[in-house]
Amino acid sequence: MEFTPCHPQPFTFQQAISFDPEVSADEISRLQNSISHLKRTQEELQEYADDPDIAQAIKENNQTLASQDERIFMLKLALTQRGASNATGAHYDLPPEPAPESRTGRHASGGFGTSDIGLEPLDAPLPGDNSGLGSSNSTGDHEESGVHL
Repeated sequence: MEFTPCHPQPFTFQQAISFDPEVSADEISRLQNSISHLKRTQEELQEYADDPDIAQAIKENNQTLASQDERIFMLKLALTQRGASNATGAHYDLPPEPAPESRTGRHASGGFGTSDIGLEPLDAPLPGDNSGLGSSNSTGDHEESGVHL
């Protein structure tokens, strides 16, 4: 099978076929992450697209996105050629877009994007938070400062 890329690529299709499948899978993941970030950047740049330099950057980023997308296709095709029948399956698809972040780094939902794994923002009270620790002596005879365990 032959494949001729439309964009310059750092390797040929024949070289991609010879890659270790794990290397190809890692490269696909890396490229998908890069595409995700670059798409988000493109959306942010659209606000300033009337600036000629920004317009040029958007154009160059679109070319980079097309090249990276083609490289993913090439790697998946090479994996399929090698016999990895599920190379075009959902495992190699882009993950869902995360919730948009505000300028403070917090997601619009109010957390840090960790609510789906059960983590709370850093400023949330800790479970069993005993604000005002101090005089917690079992005998009550005298007060000591500090935390008693």
